[in-house]
Order: sequence, then structure tokens, then C-alpha cells
Amino acid sequence: MNDELTNDDHLRALAALEAVVQNNDGALQVLAGGEHERPLAALLAAYGQHTLHRVLLAAFGIEATMTHDETGQRVAELNGDPMARIVFLLTDSLHHQAALAGDDLASAKRIGGSILLAIHAFTNADNQDALTLLRALRNEALRTG
Repeated sequence: MNDELTNDDHLRALAALEAVVQNNDGALQVLAGGEHERPLAALLAAYGQHTLHRVLLAAFGIEATMTHDETGQRVAELNGDPMARIVFLLTDSLHHQAALAGDDLASAKRIGGSILLAIHAFTNADNQDALTLLRALRNEALRTG
């Protein structure tokens, strides 16, 4: 499942992850969304997949400027790596959890926590570092929007 995320989706997901880091349930309630917005749990699962896949691409040195053969070789290495396969399983399970969660904010918060733990596994960031990273990602989203 590769859900397309809008710039607004990125910003909403980042705000929700900041609320998870700060244990701010009130902010999560505000970010829960309205009638025409994706439920927060589903949004966080999609954002987590997007972000963790980007982390994997960077970790394996896969870039858009590579030749087809170079890309194929690196993708084969990525697909054969046990850590990468665990990330794929994690993001798939987050989507399943989100589908069951619907509008449940406690589940959305747990999904956000799982995403933060996965980011921590790659970056060794503590909560303060995570907030700095989330701010940088928000600034990137604002520049591209």
C-alpha cells in the first residue's frame, strides 16, 4: 500500500507525531480531522510508511540520479536485507492496525509511537532529537508546498 500524501497530510502527520512525543492528547483530538479527512491512524500509517521507506532508500544509497543497473543492484540488496524486510512488515502491520482503529485516537497515538520508535532505531534520536527532526521535516514540507 503506497498512499499518496499531500503537503497538508505531511504537516498534519508531523503535528500528530509532535503531539505523541509531547503526550498531548488534546492536540491529537484537534488533529483527528473532519468528515473529509483521512482518519489520523490511517494518516500516520501512511506517513510512517513514506518516511521509513525514505530512510531505507537513504541507508542503501538509492538515489534518483542512479543508472537503472545501479538502482537494480541496490534495490536487490535492500530487498535481501533482514532489517529492511522488518521495516516493510512494520509498515504493513501499521496499515492493518489503522484499518481496525478507524477514528480511535488511542490507536493513532500507538501507531505514532511505533513510527517514532522505528525512526529512533535508525537515528538513535531521543525525544528532544525527535522533535528537532520533526521540525526539520515540517520545514521541508513547507518549502515544497
